[in-house]
Amino acid sequence: MSNRFTPPDPGEPSIVRFPSLQKAALDSGLQVWSIPHTALPVATVALAVPFGSRHDPQDQPGLAGVVADMFDEGAGDRDAIGLAAAFASLGTEISVDIGPDVTTLSLTVLSRCFEPAVELLFDIVARPRFEESDFLRVVEMRLNRLRQLRSSASAIADRALLRGVFGAHPYGHSTFGTTAALEGFSLDDVRACHGRVVTPVGSTCIVAGDVEAGLVQEVVARQARRWSAVASHVAAPAPVVPVDQPPKLWLVHRPGSPQTEVRVGHLGPSRHVDAYHALVTLNAVLGGQFTSRINLNLREARGLTYGAHTGFDFRVAGGAFSCDTAVQADATPLAVREILAEFAAVGGARPAEGDELARAKSSLTRGYVRHFETPAHLAHAAVRLATFGLPEDTFARYVPGVEAVTAADVSAAAVRHVRPSDATIVLVGDGSTWRDALDEFGRTIEEIEDVDPAGGTGE
Repeated sequence: MSNRFTPPDPGEPSIVRFPSLQKAALDSGLQVWSIPHTALPVATVALAVPFGSRHDPQDQPGLAGVVADMFDEGAGDRDAIGLAAAFASLGTEISVDIGPDVTTLSLTVLSRCFEPAVELLFDIVARPRFEESDFLRVVEMRLNRLRQLRSSASAIADRALLRGVFGAHPYGHSTFGTTAALEGFSLDDVRACHGRVVTPVGSTCIVAGDVEAGLVQEVVARQARRWSAVASHVAAPAPVVPVDQPPKLWLVHRPGSPQTEVRVGHLGPSRHVDAYHALVTLNAVLGGQFTSRINLNLREARGLTYGAHTGFDFRVAGGAFSCDTAVQADATPLAVREILAEFAAVGGARPAEGDELARAKSSLTRGYVRHFETPAHLAHAAVRLATFGLPEDTFARYVPGVEAVTAADVSAAAVRHVRPSDATIVLVGDGSTWRDALDEFGRTIEEIEDVDPAGGTGE
């Protein structure tokens, strides 16, 4: 009889064999990648354009996000309703996702509808309508969203941490930007931004599914011709450089709040860091899963939170490492103290080793293969290869790379990349009863009335 209190043996990890990429380059600078997957007669098309929130002008945070939001508001001869109907007639819809470094437009469609879907996709990037009425509606929707975020303690904490970690670097604000900036945008700003950054140079069109590679290249080349007029190239991002200044402690006082949103983080490496496999393993030990140290400490042992999480935010030009949680208000200083202590211990007094390290590695490798089951999985995985300029065998090397990580590797990665003394601390809650206890953290405490999207400290 099995013991329900004993976890099952995780078994051996499955080998990941990422399909070979069939690559071609068009004269316009657009890369075309094809990934065969013939299990079903469907295909996922993903167009990765290297523009994101880091391309916002310094005085116009959020502009790239408005451009991305305008993509499905009409293109070519179709208004927003006509465009949506055209996609619906093909049994699909367009998804637009913008991040700090890349914007991805994607759809999944029956293979027989592949070419008309690609035609619509390139209409969107090459011939957006940019109507004044659509622009005003998009801006108003984003303004309303920012108004909502002002009442969200977690959103305030997230924005403040971005600013605290990245400072004035273009990574230091989110894709929403600020209320003040949004209210100052014009449609001409949107058109100019589109002309400057939405370019085939450096972009990659990825097709994964049941479409022959030669047909993929033929169709994409034909439909992308209208985009070739854009000749500018998006500049590489400026590297994230640490600023020589004391670490911050920002307090956003919210009277009566029963809990405190806590963020603790600092600058981290880019995706090209040599110790990548050691870092993801380190994160699994420290706070990347339910059984990680920080969650077991704050939730299971102390009952202060429903959950605590850590993560490395890998970006093209740098990144961040942070812990986020929400704790009962009177335990705020204790929670911060324990987070900093766990940051320090994993690279010092309590290194990850033995069964703990084995469990962390198993959690990363045993289910990894499920991320590559469908054409959509494969296309979006390839977007990551294109975004970061990674080699084609990146995913095949992941499981053996994690399996090879040693306790010494994790300790070395922790010493270099988890630095409690450098961490910015952001607290959003009722500080009336615990503010004085924050002196122990050795940081100048800056109290903020509100981290206002309209142009406050956070963004």
